[in-house]
Amino acid sequence: MKASGQNLPYKISEYIQSKFREDFLFEVKQVRPIGGQLMYTVEVSKDGYIYTLNFNVEGDLIAEEAAQAFPPDSHDENTYGDLTA
Repeated sequence: MKASGQNLPYKISEYIQSKFREDFLFEVKQVRPIGGQLMYTVEVSKDGYIYTLNFNVEGDLIAEEAAQAFPPDSHDENTYGDLTA
């Protein structure tokens, strides 16, 4: 796996392969917040959720967030009651 043209640390690759083996990896990038240390951000989907994983340069997981890939849309709700009558 590569991030922004560079090899991803082995520890991160190992974590992703063990937790998300059969799932869809769709973004890996290096991030350096202003005045901060280099981090890796990985986005992967699994079981209808998109996981955003943040790793430090040593490959340790420092943050994980999950959001529904397809959240319910308020326009899909039936606000008119039973229309079959």
